[in-house]
Amino acid sequence: MFKYWGFGMHIASEMEFPELLPFDFIVPDVIIKSGNTPDSLEGENVIKRAFSYIGKDEYLLKIKNICTYYTSKGRDIIYNPCDGIDEKSIRLFLLGTVMAAVLYHRGRIPLHGSAIVKDGKLIVFVGNSGVGKSTLSAHLAIKGYELFTDDICIMQNNLPSRPGIFGTASYPMMKLWKNTIAELNNDQYNIDYQLRPQLPKYGQFFFDGFIKEPLPLGKIFILNDSGSYDKITVSKIENAQIFKKLVIHSYRRQFITNPALGIVQFSLLTQIASEIPVYEVKRSLIETTVDQLCNIIEQLF
Repeated sequence: MFKYWGFGMHIASEMEFPELLPFDFIVPDVIIKSGNTPDSLEGENVIKRAFSYIGKDEYLLKIKNICTYYTSKGRDIIYNPCDGIDEKSIRLFLLGTVMAAVLYHRGRIPLHGSAIVKDGKLIVFVGNSGVGKSTLSAHLAIKGYELFTDDICIMQNNLPSRPGIFGTASYPMMKLWKNTIAELNNDQYNIDYQLRPQLPKYGQFFFDGFIKEPLPLGKIFILNDSGSYDKITVSKIENAQIFKKLVIHSYRRQFITNPALGIVQFSLLTQIASEIPVYEVKRSLIETTVDQLCNIIEQLF
């Protein structure tokens, strides 16, 4: 078995994961292996969707012509690939939606966000896919900020002997579109590692200096793309609105299906609302540039 650190957990896997950080341990938190997966999940509390089944402690995902995934009790992941499918495609979905199910089953709340480090604290950028979270973090890395995580930031509050809100990284790889890499025009980014065949998106590794330990949360910026804005506006969100807006940006929030997990999310987000500055950024992706965005929000760091 290959051994890795990822998403704050010790991961043992039959399949090699070049995206994850090699790490030695004795007892795994998560075990990934190939095998047969169930055709469906049954039970009165099971939520059936077009391509998946969500249970209290189980999850079944069927990606047509790629792979079927099954998770159980936040520990076991079984993947059953289609004939001839490449491992990159298998890993891409496993490290996204499937791992989100594992985190939720373990009582963790992942935000759909990228993060950099500023003075030992996290600056987190959340938003929908395509709004520019990774691009913004990549620009800031060129300016000297340290990358922390891309796309998923696992949030926790009140760690043992450490009060406050903390974020944990997913794994040391950022995903950038080919056109974004060309616009960045920096040797730090390249097209050496394509995420999937025919997909013009590439992994950017940052193993050197990758931080495994949770870091305290400093600020959150919610990025919104609005075609009606020909300039960039940044406004601080009042406490009463923070919870409502951050609920939307919990990564794969469809997994929050039981009251206990809802309580965990409520506790976390209400504490963020009372302790952490949260800003909403509105701009047009067409009419404004990332350089302009960097210059404006960097003043609030």
